[in-house]
Amino acid sequence: MITALLITLAIVAGGLITEMIAAANAPFGYQDESGFHFGQEHKLRGEDSGNPS
Repeated sequence: MITALLITLAIVAGGLITEMIAAANAPFGYQDESGFHFGQEHKLRGEDSGNPS
C-alpha cells in the first residue's frame, strides 16, 4: 500500500516539476484576434492609424 502511495506521489511531483520548467521556458508574446505572436505587441503610430484624411 505504501509503495503505491510513494509511486503516485513521485509521478505527481514529477509532473509538477515538469510544469514549472515548461512555464519558466514559455515564449513571451501576445495573443490577439488573429492568433499568437512572438515578441511585443506593435503599436500603431499616428501615420499608420488608417485615418485617410
